[in-house]
Amino acid sequence: MEQHKYNQIAEQLQQQIRSRVYKAGDKLPSVRSLAKQRQVSISTILSAYALLEDRNLIEVRPKSGYYVKRVLTEKPLLPSIDQRFSPPEVISTPQLVMEIMDDSPEPGVISFGSAIPASDFPVTNQLRKIFAQKVRSEPFLGIGYGAGKGYEPLRQQLARRAVDAGVMVSPDEILVTDGCQAGVGLCLRALTKPGDIVAMETPSYYGVLQLIEALGLKLIEIPSNPETGMSIDALRLALEQWPVKAVLTIPCFNNPVGSLMPDAHKQALVDLVGHYDIPLIEDDIYGDLGYSDQRPRAAKSFDTSGRVILCSSVSKALEPQLGIGWIMPGKYLEAIEYEKYLNSTGIFRLPQMAVAEILARGAYDRHLRLARDAYRQRRDRLIDLISQHFPAGTRMTAPQGGFVAWVQLPGDLSAKRIYQRAKQKHILIAPGEIFSSNPERYASAIRLTYSARWTSRREEAIQTLGEIIKDS
Repeated sequence: MEQHKYNQIAEQLQQQIRSRVYKAGDKLPSVRSLAKQRQVSISTILSAYALLEDRNLIEVRPKSGYYVKRVLTEKPLLPSIDQRFSPPEVISTPQLVMEIMDDSPEPGVISFGSAIPASDFPVTNQLRKIFAQKVRSEPFLGIGYGAGKGYEPLRQQLARRAVDAGVMVSPDEILVTDGCQAGVGLCLRALTKPGDIVAMETPSYYGVLQLIEALGLKLIEIPSNPETGMSIDALRLALEQWPVKAVLTIPCFNNPVGSLMPDAHKQALVDLVGHYDIPLIEDDIYGDLGYSDQRPRAAKSFDTSGRVILCSSVSKALEPQLGIGWIMPGKYLEAIEYEKYLNSTGIFRLPQMAVAEILARGAYDRHLRLARDAYRQRRDRLIDLISQHFPAGTRMTAPQGGFVAWVQLPGDLSAKRIYQRAKQKHILIAPGEIFSSNPERYASAIRLTYSARWTSRREEAIQTLGEIIKDS
């Protein structure tokens, strides 16, 4: 509890330094006065100040007190996203993707490469307890295959939560899947055939690129903005020129950039696919992880014709190993449900029961409040560390949700080479080339994940990464 208090006070003071409440050279409140103000012990304040000293933000002056050493970067310069428009093409994802996926962190390895949620939240223990309780008390074995659409109490909870994203659905309009990517795959199998053209923003999550390749589809990469996501005008040009069969997008906190599409753009996007009578597959896996109090609306919330298919999962908000995702298929329910029947005999019942319980208890909402605040603070720390240790000219996104950031390195530095050198130092990152069908497109960019709690070792790893970049 004491550790939580001093961490919380340190983060609040850091935020005040960032917002110029305390400027470089300003004296901070005395230890005694701040302890009285916060109603904590003097040792708690000393620990908070020590943490800020470790972060090189404040300094102690003998017989005088604590002073702000420097002011944090308010907002980094945004990277530029490739705006070239290319015709549809059969894609081939680089072999580097498989190498990176095999880079499972071992003891001593610091990973900024895998987009997995932090494991230091109380909900992890709550899930363990629910699993144990369900194993003892609930029948989930020896009852044959589960319901085709998934565990009904889970679908009821998902339908209730969808309202937060502005989506009104019934439990019968939801299909439970074994993850979000599996859901996207079911949608593509149901709605396209090999040789068809699909459109998706660039840069894009490499897992979906691999899926498109495996299905023999052609891809048009639509230019995007690092803050607002897919360009609606560029998509309109693509739809005018080619017979696109489906559009894929991550409107809320895109992976790997972290962009958030404004509501007006979401409305325009839904109107556009409606005009061309094609489905929009919306990956909303990060939607619950926005840093503001109000969850952003899903693109599906603007849909009145059933053309928007929402796919999501608890993999980023809770735990990937739960293997629980879902689809809200709209008018394509029958086709996608049949595809699910062909490709899966059922989802294991126990994880569905556990997730339904977490949602029903309100534990998920409590977890989200904690996770959103933690990820915002961890993002701020990443921005500060990069401003300290990366070379001049580095640009990066400042996502308003999720836990991935896109970093554009100066000049023509090779992110692949930096990845290889960092790996030798037991530091894992994701080079930009794996997020496009054209490896040269983002050869000087990297994606960094900041979900894990900052420790001295992780901060030192960013410093080491900066040194590698400067020496490249």
